[in-house]
Amino acid sequence: MERIKILLKKAWQERRNNNYDQARTLVDEAYAACEVDDYLSLGRIFHIYRQFESDHDNYQKALEYSKQSLAFYKKSKNSNKIAHSTRHLADLQFQLGQYQESVSNYQQALAIYRNDASTNKGDLANALRGNGLVLEKLGNIKEAIQVWKEVKQLYNAVDLAAGVEEAAAKLEFLQ
Repeated sequence: MERIKILLKKAWQERRNNNYDQARTLVDEAYAACEVDDYLSLGRIFHIYRQFESDHDNYQKALEYSKQSLAFYKKSKNSNKIAHSTRHLADLQFQLGQYQESVSNYQQALAIYRNDASTNKGDLANALRGNGLVLEKLGNIKEAIQVWKEVKQLYNAVDLAAGVEEAAAKLEFLQ
């Protein structure tokens, strides 16, 4: 298990350095070393595969990997990973124009985050941000405004200036 974590950490670093072939080789190696019931590692592996595809605008393939990642995280019963993976699924659905599915998954992720006192405010803000975007797209302006207000407050709390600026701009545009 420790070997898998090291391989996946190196793969993520290679991705950041734009070395996708090396990154994929490392993830494939981790996948080959993974036990069939190591659901957390399998969830992470498919999360990284999803990111590779998303980075290259292969959103349909990324969606497939996202669903696999989420399925493994559900088997692990790790609520934070389930929420995070559900949010990424919603992001992809938004990207693909699957707005109703996206809203549903953002709502699921938000429910998990709100029911966990240890939720990171940045994670909650990211899920709310995506939800605000899709609500705006669907024309639910009143609801989107409320969401963006909370997004601004949360990004301010975690000192993420770019997030605060985006939320402020959205609020100005929507009001």
